[in-house]
Amino acid sequence: MSRVQEFRIPIRLGLIGCGGIVQISHLPCHLFMPDLVQVSAIADPVAANTEHVGKKANVPRELRYADHREMLENAEVDAVVIATPHHMHFDHAMQAVEAGVAVISEKPMAMTLEDADAIIEAAKRNQTTYTVIHNFLYSPPMQQALAILRSGEIGEPAFGRAQSLFSKTGEMLDATVWRNQKQAGGGCINDTCYHEIYLVEALVGSPVRYVEARAQTKFFDAEVDDLALLMLEHENGAVSTVSTSWGVRSYEDACWCEVHSNQGALRVTARQRSLHLLRHEVGKWQEIEIPELAGLSPGERGAIGHRCYFAATFEALANGSELPVSGQQGRHILAIIEAARKATVERRAIEVV
Repeated sequence: MSRVQEFRIPIRLGLIGCGGIVQISHLPCHLFMPDLVQVSAIADPVAANTEHVGKKANVPRELRYADHREMLENAEVDAVVIATPHHMHFDHAMQAVEAGVAVISEKPMAMTLEDADAIIEAAKRNQTTYTVIHNFLYSPPMQQALAILRSGEIGEPAFGRAQSLFSKTGEMLDATVWRNQKQAGGGCINDTCYHEIYLVEALVGSPVRYVEARAQTKFFDAEVDDLALLMLEHENGAVSTVSTSWGVRSYEDACWCEVHSNQGALRVTARQRSLHLLRHEVGKWQEIEIPELAGLSPGERGAIGHRCYFAATFEALANGSELPVSGQQGRHILAIIEAARKATVERRAIEVV
């Protein structure tokens, strides 16, 4: 396996984008591990964002930038976290790798496969490191589920299914919000559905090879899809289904991911809240105790996937070891999404490339 850049500890971290996801999830994780990482510089065109994050992270005013390019040019940072609107990820990643810093990007890595390939090539050319945040993959319930699957306790996975249903209202439907713009956000399949795709693929334990799908606008007067249904065929012959929407009120748990075999099943709820195991000989679902979740506040539980992902990533950077999620893995999920869009138009199964 290829190694990555090795840095001194604590890693000097720059933030490109200081909006909601950073304030709610990312920053508390960074501040939780001061011996491993230090937020050294931040950039955001919105002054209120840099003011809030700068105070929380104790970043000097001279290292709070309105333009990320000035930060890359003037601040001493080893790595950056990109947490900007989807359509900006490509430009920000390219500028950062060209500056020679390691890049940790929010998903999706780009809006097209061509841009994703360009990022991977640029990182290779500049001998720097690139990774995509697949935070829910590293939550303790998901990691425990994967450990159970590796043990063979419930046999070989044959069927996976995942769901994420949301009911957007009010300001969340504002057409000026970037998530609701086709060229900026890409719709529910690019946003919320992304997580369910990598989670169900991980549980099945085999890459997706063929995709059939319908991504449509059914609930809102918007230019992006608000409903997506995917049927996935994996390389090992297993099949999965993924459904997501921004316009559905659910009477049950709105987000979950399952995997089934001829011996049993596993279910992760709310992407990272809990884990349940079904053994066919027992005949009922049983919740698995997750020690890492004991004593955590609701806010801490909500950020546990990010915390575990960032810890693994910063440790890999510090040690020069393999990253938890590679650029190629991020590209693969984007390829599944592009195949789903193509399948919607052509009404046939599309091979993932």
